[in-house]
Amino acid sequence: MDRLHSYWFIILLVSLYGCTSKTVDKDAQARNDSIQKYLDLAGNDSLDTKLRNKYNAKAFSLVDLSKNDTLTRFYLSSISFNYLGVKNWDDLNTTGKILFEKSKTAKDTLNLARYYRYKAGYFMKNKIYDSAYYYYIKAEKFYKRTNDYYSLAKIYQYKSLIQFSKDDYLGTDLSAEKALDYFKTTNHREDQFLLLLYIGNSAHNLKNYKKAINSFNLALSIAKKYNLKKSSDNRIAACLNNIGNAYREQKKYSQAMQYFNLALKQRNLIKEDPVAYGFLLNNLSYCKLQLKDYSEFPFLLFKSIDLLNNSEEGIKESTISYVYLSNYYNVIKDSLKAQLYAEKALKNAKKVNSPYYYLTALSNAGCVNNKKAPQYIKEYHEKNDSLLFIERNARNQYYKIQHETDEITQEKETAIKQKWIIGIIAGAVILIIVLLLIITRQSSKQKDLQFQQSQQKANEEIYDLMLTQKRKEEQARQSEKKRIAIDLHDGVMNRLASTRLNLNVLLHQKDEETIKKCLNYIDDIYNIEQEIRNIAHDLNTEIFNQANSFAVLLNDFITTQNTITNSQYILEADKAIDWNSIASGIKMNLYRIIQEASNNINKYARASNVVINLIMVENNICLSITDNGKGFDVDANVEGMGLKNIKDRVESLKGKVVFQSNTKNTSINITIPHTI
Repeated sequence: MDRLHSYWFIILLVSLYGCTSKTVDKDAQARNDSIQKYLDLAGNDSLDTKLRNKYNAKAFSLVDLSKNDTLTRFYLSSISFNYLGVKNWDDLNTTGKILFEKSKTAKDTLNLARYYRYKAGYFMKNKIYDSAYYYYIKAEKFYKRTNDYYSLAKIYQYKSLIQFSKDDYLGTDLSAEKALDYFKTTNHREDQFLLLLYIGNSAHNLKNYKKAINSFNLALSIAKKYNLKKSSDNRIAACLNNIGNAYREQKKYSQAMQYFNLALKQRNLIKEDPVAYGFLLNNLSYCKLQLKDYSEFPFLLFKSIDLLNNSEEGIKESTISYVYLSNYYNVIKDSLKAQLYAEKALKNAKKVNSPYYYLTALSNAGCVNNKKAPQYIKEYHEKNDSLLFIERNARNQYYKIQHETDEITQEKETAIKQKWIIGIIAGAVILIIVLLLIITRQSSKQKDLQFQQSQQKANEEIYDLMLTQKRKEEQARQSEKKRIAIDLHDGVMNRLASTRLNLNVLLHQKDEETIKKCLNYIDDIYNIEQEIRNIAHDLNTEIFNQANSFAVLLNDFITTQNTITNSQYILEADKAIDWNSIASGIKMNLYRIIQEASNNINKYARASNVVINLIMVENNICLSITDNGKGFDVDANVEGMGLKNIKDRVESLKGKVVFQSNTKNTSINITIPHTI
């Protein structure tokens, strides 16, 4: 009975737990659906701002702030973004702080980047550009560690806008190019268009008009191809105006006017963007003034002033309209009206508090009013110097922000590296200690094993030594056999063959003179006998150790060849060669090579002339043997016994040999190092 009660209790407990889990899951899903619904409504920019704020607050109230998971941080990030869109700075600040703390605790790089981006956006919309720039740089550092390349590109885009506002045109170009590199691979045509305008405007201000025109033309092609439109902003007209301005700055006024007129012809431009129309009229008027075309003056400028007075930015530009009117009347010699509109330009520039327009007005007033010119010029220089100082300080401030941010990042990276280094060192020390313990523990076992291995190794070494000795003895025997064979072939055999050929004459001629001549060859048999004895006693090298004996041997050899053969042998030996300093082994092999080559010539070549040349080139002895005989096939005969012996001798001296032969002549060219 007790078991039965326990069984039902467990079933009841499991059932209750299962129901509770499902209920919790359903409640969480419902809450998440509600949050997402309110976020979507808050992000709908077609709704009233108050209503969007209400929906965003409702979404925030449903977020479980006790959690710090990915979904919670995503919701906080979306809420912060919506508050930025409706310019609700107080709630943005509150939500942003919570997002920052949770992201920092979780080391959530992406949401930290978003937090800094929203913070920068707040300062950007409030025109506090130095703070905006600072937070965009911080956001950039974090986005670089993520895969959110779109947001990183947007950061570069916003930076370029701030840099342009502070006349940092090189910085603008660099940031805009980085952003454009990303957007070129996407369908974000609007971003591509704006970045090309930033790049073009920066190039224009840097007086790189070629690049500016190219950028504006690319932007124009995008605007036309994708029909980019925005309320109160005609993109095509803007591009045409910018291209015209680039030509105007190059004093190509006719080309500039073509683009200004094309821009003015854009449909509904005067209704949709009267200020842009006024700007274009001013630009067109300037070109006409430069070309002395006064056909539409002063009507164009009066119309421009009427259109420009509809906005704050337009009122600033109307200062230029008054300046051009002053110029026009000054040209037609109406000095009163020229001075009148010069004063109006000054008054208008002071009213809008625009230093650059005021400087333009001052410059013009100094030109048309000679009496007040010194006053205007003085004021112009004072104002200009002040503006330059302010601009320089502002630009330096941005560089300082960038530098300080980089320094902070560098310090953090250094600290992280130091932690890693300390960790690695500690790990290495622990590993070394463990290894030492293992080695110590194994050392006693290894001693016995090493002793056994050393005995086995000693036995193996003894056996290897015995085998090595046997191999060396066999190699020595083979080497000696080969040496004797070569010496017999090159020396004894050649001389025996030569003697046999010479004595063979007795078969055909038995006169007294021939018999007398052949008796000398019989004496050579004794010399051959001596040479065989020398070979047997390994005394052949002693011949070449005697002073000057090598040169004498060569000359005797040539004399003999000229006597016993029908060929004319010529020896050309470099007198600068010191044969006493050359090893006897080299001299012996050279002599044998000459003997072998001469024997081949006598047997086969039928040559009338043979030239043997010996010279010293740098540290090499060069031997060439050339005859004008019938030649032979080098490839077919190079393995013959005589030629093979020559090759072997040259290789033993670490030299090189080349055989060349045709139907007219044959040559053997040998190069041997002075010392081997």
